[in-house]
Amino acid sequence: MPKKIPEGMTELSVYIEKQVKTDFKVACTKQNKSMGEVVNQLLKEWLKVNE
Repeated sequence: MPKKIPEGMTELSVYIEKQVKTDFKVACTKQNKSMGEVVNQLLKEWLKVNE
């Protein structure tokens, strides 16, 4: 069964170091945020500076 992607969203796959992912997941969990939510915000901030 394929994943249901929310309206207006798309999927992004990247390769990162295992420990970076683990640390990121723990940090997101501590702040009660999803990894996708945090990545989305970080990308928006990066784009403001780099567009």
